[in-house]
Amino acid sequence: MLADIKGIFFDLDGCIYRGHTPIEGVKDTISYLKSRGLKIIYLTNNASRSQKEYVEHFRKMGLDAIESEFYTSGMAAVEYIYRKFGSNNRVYVVGGNALKTLFKEKGFTVVDEEHAMEANFVVSCFDPEFNFNRLKAACYAIQYGAKFIATNLDMILPVEDGYLPGAGAMAAAITAATKVKPFLIGKPSKIIINMALKYSGLRKDEVLIVGDKVETDIIAAKRAKMKSVLVLTGVTKAEDLGKIPEKYYPDIILESVNDMKKIF
Repeated sequence: MLADIKGIFFDLDGCIYRGHTPIEGVKDTISYLKSRGLKIIYLTNNASRSQKEYVEHFRKMGLDAIESEFYTSGMAAVEYIYRKFGSNNRVYVVGGNALKTLFKEKGFTVVDEEHAMEANFVVSCFDPEFNFNRLKAACYAIQYGAKFIATNLDMILPVEDGYLPGAGAMAAAITAATKVKPFLIGKPSKIIINMALKYSGLRKDEVLIVGDKVETDIIAAKRAKMKSVLVLTGVTKAEDLGKIPEKYYPDIILESVNDMKKIF
């Protein structure tokens, strides 16, 4: 079933690393896969880092990568809004500088909390500095007509000693206050998958999606009609396998990404 595979879309958090700790052996595994001629794209819902910052994050963990190997839900969100609505819009970002910079580089006007009511879009992502003022600004913007878009709705973010609240927790707070649900760009939406395919230059039948979470990575693969691998180093555990609906069951289940050496 993998004979036609030319590239792999890897999730990051819980798949390649947890927090600041790489999965043991993952550096050698990625090198091996590249030696087999496979194109590697790190397809992540976490839009809190830029491509450059992800390269630096990898470097600090002793991993090798180049900027073009990363595609984030933030990149997909900016591209989606640009294509559909154009850049002559104001955006209030619930998130950090990485996402704000992407919007600015594309020609959008990024507004601060004080001017949030002027925004045409509220775009939320993982925001470790999320607070009442940012929640209030997002709520006012949406009250005054801004469209609400989420880069992702992951409720938790796997780290070394457990998990942190994810981007979905911030978006849920905004929804609770406004009663408005966001339009989703990241996994399990097909939007980020289709954009990543265009970015990679590969067809969907040539790509294998690898992730640690059924609710995002595997469902995204199923919706896009692509092959999938679930690794058990992150959110979805071995004891959860019996609860997965048949239509969302991964094509392959591995203990970790290192077991990919057995299938390529």
